Amino acid sequence: MERTQEDVSLDAKDIYKHFGGVRALHGTSLVVKKNKIISLIGPNGSGKTTLFNVVTCWLKKTNPQEKKDETDENQKNKFLMWLTQKFERKEKVEEIDVGHVLFEDKRIDGLSTHEAALTGMLRTFQTTRNWPKLTVLENLLVAPYKQTGESFLNIFFRGKKIKEEERRNTLKALQILEFLEITHIRDQLGEELSGGQLKLLAIGRLLISSPRLILLDEPMAGVNPTLGNKIMDKIVELKKDSTIFLIEHNMDVVFNYSDEIFVMARGKIIASGTPNEIQENKKVIEAYLGADY
Repeated sequence: MERTQEDVSLDAKDIYKHFGGVRALHGTSLVVKKNKIISLIGPNGSGKTTLFNVVTCWLKKTNPQEKKDETDENQKNKFLMWLTQKFERKEKVEEIDVGHVLFEDKRIDGLSTHEAALTGMLRTFQTTRNWPKLTVLENLLVAPYKQTGESFLNIFFRGKKIKEEERRNTLKALQILEFLEITHIRDQLGEELSGGQLKLLAIGRLLISSPRLILLDEPMAGVNPTLGNKIMDKIVELKKDSTIFLIEHNMDVVFNYSDEIFVMARGKIIASGTPNEIQENKKVIEAYLGADY
């Protein structure tokens, strides 16, 4: 079946990211289809989280045509060139833009992190980021963006709208807690939660903003298998309304729940396909176990 642009949630093409002389991403490309669970796997250091950081605009991609070694001599030469251009009228050479990140066919790689989040694409991190001194319910209620009550003046002039908005948000938050089966901890502080409960809370904070693309960075890390399966069962339900793109090292989770898997090694995608296709792929076996396996 031929893929159309309407089927695509995320399209990243020729993505480079260099940290000094380290090439974390080197021409990485992938296409994430809508309403699927897509897993990104690979050995440690292969560039998975860096790719997440670039596509969500936490990091800016690198133009591979730029010089990578910023030595003192290079810096001096750049300064001299700047002085020359400052006092002599010279035609500016435009930089060639390499690669792109498209979310639902709209280019986003030039956006700020905040602007990218407002497009409908949200993520979690390897280390969960919640408010430790707020209750579980309060953690959800502070998540929606552009709330009327955030403006000081609105407190005095738009009180009725603020109350109605808070009522709707509270109802939605309670529905999310029920969906995630954590209503019983709604009044516990964030700092009192277990690792698995924090993972569920992080997902809940995303859901209250109704994202169309959810990126999860190692959702099973530090979670016991029983709770991990429960979390994944909930994630499966989410793909009715959202696309799920996750990084995961638990291969049982990856192969049992994924619709498609991408494999990274040395900053590139080396394979993609269904779980059965990936399990039989020689490049994947070599990346994990070595060429002599």
